Amino acid sequence: MNNINKLYQAIADILNVDLDTLNEDSSSDNIPNWDSQAIISLVCELEQIFDVEFDILEIADIRDIKVIINLLGNKGIVF
Repeated sequence: MNNINKLYQAIADILNVDLDTLNEDSSSDNIPNWDSQAIISLVCELEQIFDVEFDILEIADIRDIKVIINLLGNKGIVF
């Protein structure tokens, strides 16, 4: 499974949404389960999957999937 698939699968699992409904613009504006608790769970999962660590400022910036992809890209994860 490539990195983008891993990312989207983790998001779908944590937010309890259909994988096919997700895209880079998916956010708290269009996913009801996207709340602060879900973000913490997602961050923990992504840190394990990609062997990275997010700092508090990065976590606070997570507002859509596009931001997550950029944050992971800045940590050397290739999509």
